[in-house]
Amino acid sequence: MIVKYRKDYQKIVMGLLSFIPDLREYDRLDEELAWGTEAPWQILLWKNSNTDQFAGVAIIEERADYLLIRRMSFTPSERSGRNMYLFLSAIAELAPAKRVLGTLKTQSLVTNWRRSNQYDQ
Repeated sequence: MIVKYRKDYQKIVMGLLSFIPDLREYDRLDEELAWGTEAPWQILLWKNSNTDQFAGVAIIEERADYLLIRRMSFTPSERSGRNMYLFLSAIAELAPAKRVLGTLKTQSLVTNWRRSNQYDQ
């Protein structure tokens, strides 16, 4: 289930983003969080419906024709293709008329998700 970012989720988001290798330093992580809360970017959290705990985070950029997945991170125990694909599908359902795209770092995940049988676009 997708949950939109609120200020009281800041520590959770920072913890999830810290699993990304280039965001391990606090200053860099803080910059990324500040950047992700400004328009046209937004931060979305993925909540595991079985455990009712946050398991992932995505920073997306929303434009007129597309949603760009800038960052995506999951806890190590939840880092499976199934969870990532469910999260991407839920993001795509937020704006069904828009195409989901990835950056150089996230494009392979988006491509594999698109090829999977779990989502047809």
